[in-house]
Amino acid sequence: MIFYKLILNNQIVGVVSDSDLRRYQQKHNAVLACSLESAQFFEFNGNLYRAFWMNTPYPTIITPITMVETQEIQEEEYNQLLSAFDNGDAPMIETPQDENENEGNITLEFVKESKLNEMSRVCNEVITNGFDVALSDGETHHFSLTVQDQLNLITLLAMVQNGETNIPYHADGELCRYFPVQDILAITNTATAFKTYHVTYYNSLKSYIESLETVEAISAVTYGIPLPEEYQSDILKELIAASL
Repeated sequence: MIFYKLILNNQIVGVVSDSDLRRYQQKHNAVLACSLESAQFFEFNGNLYRAFWMNTPYPTIITPITMVETQEIQEEEYNQLLSAFDNGDAPMIETPQDENENEGNITLEFVKESKLNEMSRVCNEVITNGFDVALSDGETHHFSLTVQDQLNLITLLAMVQNGETNIPYHADGELCRYFPVQDILAITNTATAFKTYHVTYYNSLKSYIESLETVEAISAVTYGIPLPEEYQSDILKELIAASL
């Protein structure tokens, strides 16, 4: 078995082995274990990460994807890092203290790439954390939107299209129960709109970041900031207008 640590912006964001390789199967709307040759992602703590060296194209249904560097490690280090994550720690990569070793590394392109990776990760976290929606019981319920949740919602919508009228599902922290069609449609429509907004916002944010010309301006960018109109896509403009 081969073990890896996943690295993003000089921070270890996960530890995986070749048993955590995944690919998306459209036929069954599922993310499956696979071989190294067909891998599209690694899965860690319910999130999908794509290594820069992975060559198999990945489906647009699963977006955005966090791109990471990987470093092969021994099983002992894997177990130590996995234990650290289980305890809520996210270890940093040790960097050289010699200023001469770092000189020239912090280029404008390096800062842009780091910021884009950071924004992609945050966007993915926002989508995964999910959304609130008011249902027919008069209450507001929260639904997470992990990759598996997204696949589950596709299945629920297919059940509606097949004529089912009472469909089993559950909100976060709630027991599974039967939902009427109107609630399933409210959940899936809200999920689609929620994900569409954030993916669209991220794409426009990416264009904005790529236009910046100073390290200071790039470093100041945070996810969710209002974007200058010239960097807003037509779809983002429509979504913003619809929310006003």
